[in-house]
Amino acid sequence: MKKELILKGTINLLILTELYKNSMHGYAIEKLICSKINIDMPHGAIYMLLHNLERRGFIKGKISSNGRHVKEYEITDSGIKFLKDHEKPLEKVSTVINYLIEEIKNIN
Repeated sequence: MKKELILKGTINLLILTELYKNSMHGYAIEKLICSKINIDMPHGAIYMLLHNLERRGFIKGKISSNGRHVKEYEITDSGIKFLKDHEKPLEKVSTVINYLIEEIKNIN
């Protein structure tokens, strides 16, 4: 499996988690996500992810009312359910990932 696929799913969940805390515009989401995963995302990648999440009904975007023509995103009830549905699978995967990291560190 390519690292891009693993990261894409993880980033989608991270976006939903952060939007649960606060609504944000795309650039702020991109900066926050990049700082959390410590990777620079390809230009425009965050907007593709946001568009996909919006198309799936997990987030909704609206034009900000602060005078700037900026789309601000917030999580929907479907997005919250989607996020909650991933708690148990993430716990299981976390155990496996931690094991793998330790084993890989021991490879000469």
